[in-house]
Amino acid sequence: MKVIYCKIGQAPKILEIDGTLESMQSLVGGYIETYPYEYEPMVFVINEEGKLQNFKPHRFIAGGRDIICGDFFVAAIGKNEHVQDDIIGLTEDQARLVMATVGIGRLKYQV
Repeated sequence: MKVIYCKIGQAPKILEIDGTLESMQSLVGGYIETYPYEYEPMVFVINEEGKLQNFKPHRFIAGGRDIICGDFFVAAIGKNEHVQDDIIGLTEDQARLVMATVGIGRLKYQV
């Protein structure tokens, strides 16, 4: 499953993950939550407790009205093999779009 991974202090990168819940949780450091990406049908996958655990602020979302704290990745929303809505991998076109737009709103840190 192709995703764009954004780690604080590093450039976004394309990753292939196996798509299990555990693989997604390991990228964000805990329980996952989704938030709509600026372009559908894609989502930010974030740590649902990032703010509560005082993770570093990382990227503004919702037109600057909210913020993602901690590492995150962007994936697509679509039908899984059981024809249920699920987090799925990005297409090549979606990956290119995300790589061109994901940096907007990211905060800069020296690591």
